[in-house]
Amino acid sequence: MVPSHIEPRRDGELCIDWASWDDNKFQNRSIKYIYKDTSGNNSRGCPELPFDILVDMVVTAKRHGELSNDNIEDIRRAFAITRFP
Repeated sequence: MVPSHIEPRRDGELCIDWASWDDNKFQNRSIKYIYKDTSGNNSRGCPELPFDILVDMVVTAKRHGELSNDNIEDIRRAFAITRFP
């Protein structure tokens, strides 16, 4: 995955680009959280996710009480200021 967008977050980076499973069809995008292992290299265990599963993940986390009120407020603010085409 060669990211088209990189954004620093916490102790790593969020990277967006064509998914590793896309096979150059240019149909599937993904997001990957890249963090360093103990030797300072990018961890081999960094998760790469398709965007369509992210909504399911957030809804499940909310339903099971895993998101704080601050997390939920961050999500609300993000969608409130985003302009959709």
